[in-house]
Amino acid sequence: MDDKREQRSLVLAPSGKDSSLIAGALQRSGILAHVCASVEELVSEARLGVGAMLVAEEALVKLSLRRLMQELIEDQPSWSDLPVVLLAKAGLPTRLQLDLGRTLGNVTLLERPVPSATLVSAVRTALRTRERQYATRTADRRKDEFLATLAHELRNPLAPMTNALHLVKRGDATASVRDWSLAVMQRQLLQMTRLVDDLLDVARISQGKVVLQRRIVDAREVIRNAVEVSAPLIEAMRHTLVMTLPEEPARVDADPVRLAQCISNLLNNAAKYTPEGGRIEIDAECVGMNLRIAVEDDGLGIPPSAMEQLFHIFSQVGRSKDHSRGGLGIGLSIVKAFVELHGGTVWAASDGEGRGSTFTIHMPLVESCEDVSVALPGADTRREVQPHRILVVDDNIDSADSLSLLLTACGHKVSKAYTGQGGIEAARAHPPDLAILDIGLPDMSGFDLAARLREDEATAHTVLVALSGWGQKIDRQRSAQAGFAHHLVKPADPAAVLELIQSAAHTVPSP
Repeated sequence: MDDKREQRSLVLAPSGKDSSLIAGALQRSGILAHVCASVEELVSEARLGVGAMLVAEEALVKLSLRRLMQELIEDQPSWSDLPVVLLAKAGLPTRLQLDLGRTLGNVTLLERPVPSATLVSAVRTALRTRERQYATRTADRRKDEFLATLAHELRNPLAPMTNALHLVKRGDATASVRDWSLAVMQRQLLQMTRLVDDLLDVARISQGKVVLQRRIVDAREVIRNAVEVSAPLIEAMRHTLVMTLPEEPARVDADPVRLAQCISNLLNNAAKYTPEGGRIEIDAECVGMNLRIAVEDDGLGIPPSAMEQLFHIFSQVGRSKDHSRGGLGIGLSIVKAFVELHGGTVWAASDGEGRGSTFTIHMPLVESCEDVSVALPGADTRREVQPHRILVVDDNIDSADSLSLLLTACGHKVSKAYTGQGGIEAARAHPPDLAILDIGLPDMSGFDLAARLREDEATAHTVLVALSGWGQKIDRQRSAQAGFAHHLVKPADPAAVLELIQSAAHTVPSP
């Protein structure tokens, strides 16, 4: 909480002397206290910001004053539950005390005389409660900003895709215009896919469901792969990139895809927040038994006030209020999570706004004489396509039609349906070698459809492929338990679908 008013305790006692004594006891314990002379002042100050309120019950004897307090309580936003410490007369609860307990809500009742230690303890508890409420408010605001940015970023690719589509549909479009339009749509679709992938990563991280595919790799090759991924953005911004790598292999026990994603995110961040024509350096070196990877830029820099929250989810959206730099502002939180899963650390340094920034990853090296491996583009291993009879069932008509056309163009014999019952009928008419089934069908689930196909002797051995918008470990396990051999996450990459069909070729007969 930056506003001191949100950390203070407002005090209203029957006399100025009592208020001063209470405020003095709180202040000696390091608690900010503000004395109010009336209920009207108490309510007015509370609307400006308050951590807790200490009120003597006799200050609220008048019904009109209680109504003022009640209005304050009722006007609270959903995140707020203002804590009130009520200083009450000793003895059995009075009707006034019971009424105040009902109307003020979050009330702690202390009978007078109150020992100073008890008073301070009660106020500290109230302030801790209020601090959590303000933290909830901040999180809600960041989520709102994040959702607004998400809508903006998902909408951005739609304009060029729509324009490109109209160009393709024009009867007078030349071949070069059509090629350009298709390239635009492909780039924008890739951008939307990356946004969705980031969202899925955040969900997996939040639920602790990230599983690393670790092996001994040469970090130099991982870095080169990351640079290759980020190169288009760096080149588009006309930046100069300088890369310095160790001369000898830098062996780490890592998931090469996730580690490359971390480094690429840092490079993309540097490219976005460095004015055109800037300089970006990526430097890797072995320091003892640790690998240090630093990404440095001469860009906009980071204000000290933003440094503490930099790697938190939802905290970077406000870094560019006009949202012109693109992205969801969650890349750094993903970097932090993945680096820590590797047993490493990541931190940022900057001399302030306009002074550039440096992001550094530290992770342990391994001593190994084994050959290192890394995910690198390999030779074209495509085999000759063997045609198969395939069933596609998806209630999204465009999705079913487009996938069917793609598979038909590749030489397969395809049947399609838009409902579970339609899928059963299509399978009976033409028993498929392989069936791609949407899990979320309108009349039955994909799991139910799979069970029905398994019950039919003609389709009992059909290779089943689940198509779902959910791709976490538990979703894949459920698909496997339902008899699916494979699980594809929407939007399924066409190349991955074709490769899957080829890999399954030895399990299904040719028609």
